[in-house]
Amino acid sequence: MKLFKLMASVCAMSAAFMFAACDDSSSASSNDEPSASNDCSVEDGVKVVSPKKGDSFKMGDTITVIYGSDVQGSGYRFVFKTSEEDAGLDMLEESAGPMKPDGKKCYEQKVVLTEDVAEPTNTAIIRVVPYEQTAKGANSGTFKVTE
Repeated sequence: MKLFKLMASVCAMSAAFMFAACDDSSSASSNDEPSASNDCSVEDGVKVVSPKKGDSFKMGDTITVIYGSDVQGSGYRFVFKTSEEDAGLDMLEESAGPMKPDGKKCYEQKVVLTEDVAEPTNTAIIRVVPYEQTAKGANSGTFKVTE
């Protein structure tokens, strides 16, 4: 039993270290400032302030989506799109985000550019979509994804 606990601890520590190491060495070129300096205020919808137009990421990168909303409900979908016309693919398996956003605060959601949902493109978009009021969703700026 002690061996099992030791192995579980080692695995947990390794996973935490690897996650932090990957996150710190991200090749993302986004110049995001802390959420407090972003204007996420919005009325009757969603506003996505990051990723910004012109940002560049690599496949496998973790992106911090920064958005504001005042749409009440059971959370949001985060959809990767290759263009405005693309229907896109969900980046998370379940809803995320606040159920009672105030329309003033910035919220952050980390998403990963995996092969399951993303592909290299010069016209990538992340759309943040409220589950109950999908028409009130909003797109990020257009960014580049490389291999």
